[in-house]
Amino acid sequence: MSNKLKRVESLIMRNLSEIISLKMKNPYLGWVNINDVELTSDYSYARVFVTFIGDGPVQDKIKILTDAKGFLRSELAKTLSIRKTPEVIFIYDDSEEKAARIEEILAKIKQEDE
Repeated sequence: MSNKLKRVESLIMRNLSEIISLKMKNPYLGWVNINDVELTSDYSYARVFVTFIGDGPVQDKIKILTDAKGFLRSELAKTLSIRKTPEVIFIYDDSEEKAARIEEILAKIKQEDE
């Protein structure tokens, strides 16, 4: 992966975090944490992996972000200095939940062995 691609991914991550936290006015969304951004090599699509802090169904929160894609993309275009602003695709990142579940299973196995 090129350094420029990594740099643009990092910029998208930082700028989207600011846009979502400061400019989106949806009280049902709660806190949004952007864990990672994967940008295609032609800058067409950016897969944004998010987690949420707060109550409410995850699918509803993903829908809120997806419905605001046009707004988010236009705001992102104002902050990036690249010719083509990528289309943003939001994906719920459940890796932390999976890691916690694995640690719990390992702790049970260790307890049974003792």
